Amino acid sequence: MDIAESMRRIAAAAIPTDHILLMAGFIAGNDKGELVVLGRNGSDYSAAVLAACLRADGCEIWTDVDGVYTCDPRTVPDAKLLKSMSYQEAMELSYFGAKVLHPRTIAPIAQFQIPCLIKNTANPQAPGTLIGEESRDENMPMKGITSLNNMAMINVSGPGMKGMVGMAARVFAVMSRAGISVVLITQSSSEYSISFCEPQHELRLARRALEDEFYLELKDGVLEPLDVMEKLAIISVVGDGMRTLRGISARFFSALACANINIVVLPKTLPSVPFRW
Repeated sequence: MDIAESMRRIAAAAIPTDHILLMAGFIAGNDKGELVVLGRNGSDYSAAVLAACLRADGCEIWTDVDGVYTCDPRTVPDAKLLKSMSYQEAMELSYFGAKVLHPRTIAPIAQFQIPCLIKNTANPQAPGTLIGEESRDENMPMKGITSLNNMAMINVSGPGMKGMVGMAARVFAVMSRAGISVVLITQSSSEYSISFCEPQHELRLARRALEDEFYLELKDGVLEPLDVMEKLAIISVVGDGMRTLRGISARFFSALACANINIVVLPKTLPSVPFRW
């Protein structure tokens, strides 16, 4: 979204300050003057962009839930409603599976530090969740647990990778050209392998793109055949307060072990791990 151009167009409309303006969400205009749709949660994104363009004092998003919960209340009945959270926490939760907001919704309001209140149209008395620069709930260092299901992991490895300049750049340039979303990345300390996760439905395209790009390396044995793991899930624990809290990773892994869940890979940024059960 071009915030600068959007601001110019809104300023050109010369909206009187004492007027109430109703604007349809979910749609936008491109640089050719064509009408385009914004996709899932596009109306939320419209509101966030408009708030940023107007430098609003606040942004309210009314939806069908009371706010942001610690986890999916449909899966965990005793999930707790969060009173507040930071922009970063909201972006992490939404990116890794929370359905209340799309991660792009947070970016415009975070850029200009505009607070955003999530409320329920069917239950307006509920306090909702306030998203701001900092979380006001100091008693909850961990704000939520989310999961992304139906994921696949591809491991690119081989003896020729160590010291090979630009290997990671080539891998992810291929994914970019193929239009494939890379969700999680990890690399071994020995530089022997690079692993990344993408949605299961994009696996075939990703594999074909990599095999075409590294055809010679695979043929000559510089790289080993691509190692693929399917039907995985990524589970994430999110919270700004975890930075200074000891033992979070240990509790996280112990809980998964007690549930007989096998962790497939540990990324360098914890805790957010693919697992199989």
